[in-house]
Amino acid sequence: MRLVFSLLALAGFLAGCQLGSQADAFGGEPGSGSGSGSGSPNHECTVNSDCVAAGVKCCDCPTFAVPRTDPSHNACNGISCPVSQCSQNVRAECQTGSCVLACAPMVCSASCADGFATDANGCLSCACAAPPMRECVADSDCARVRADCCGCANGGKDTAVPQGQATAHDDALMCPINPSCPSVDTCAPDLAPTCVQGSCQLIAGGLPANACGRSDLPACAAGDVCTVNANAAATVQGLGVCTAP
Repeated sequence: MRLVFSLLALAGFLAGCQLGSQADAFGGEPGSGSGSGSGSPNHECTVNSDCVAAGVKCCDCPTFAVPRTDPSHNACNGISCPVSQCSQNVRAECQTGSCVLACAPMVCSASCADGFATDANGCLSCACAAPPMRECVADSDCARVRADCCGCANGGKDTAVPQGQATAHDDALMCPINPSCPSVDTCAPDLAPTCVQGSCQLIAGGLPANACGRSDLPACAAGDVCTVNANAAATVQGLGVCTAP
């Protein structure tokens, strides 16, 4: 009889452990999870207004985004900051359930010799880009070359360099005559060697027809404005696009 009781007690203990492990896996008591109980993580947000841009300190310029209910954000309530000198080119967005800092479209009235500057957040501002150490002036000054011994035609990567440096670049790789490569063509057809703010880069897509913000580009049509961070193909080249206000 004592042996039977011990076995029953052990079975109950193991059942309790299994129930507890299920609760841990779903982040709470059994049956308290949302949806079908698949154990998916809680979302930070549903819409953009659930998120706010934040800095490391209360009065710092934003470098990330948090949920509006985040304690660190609420701890800054009531703190008086000096007049903000921060650029208005970022905003908080909800992307796939997470709060992220995204580039915000912004109208720029000036044109710059080399396009607009990219800030620490990776977004364009209306400040002019600093004159670069030019290695190119036009796209034709750049050549597409392999970035490693395989190159994208054989499963590696490609890059772009000035036309006159193509041979020296390839020699610097010091590749064997028959490198061991996957022999799978991974070349993206939309990549092209492009002169971007004086530097050769391998990027996708050409310059949009309505690109603006560089002194060699036509001004926007009457009534339109030059907007940065509104078109990915333009942004990567430090430019905006003409849009209706």
